[in-house]
Amino acid sequence: MTREQILNLPQPLKWVVQVVAPTGQHRPQRPELALVDTQFVHCGPCGVESAATRHGDALRCAEGHTVPAGGVS
Repeated sequence: MTREQILNLPQPLKWVVQVVAPTGQHRPQRPELALVDTQFVHCGPCGVESAATRHGDALRCAEGHTVPAGGVS
């Protein structure tokens, strides 16, 4: 299946198919339904712009580094 075909499936079926054939859509279309709060930050140790997840007051990059709210550690 192509990405477009997967995205056009009914929502419950799309979730099942995306487990086997991910479409690359990492952000939900309705952010209020997201499981965790995410934002893009610049991680100093990684040296790249990365998606970070919020854990209370802390942000952690994809590699697990703690990143301050400003985005550089």
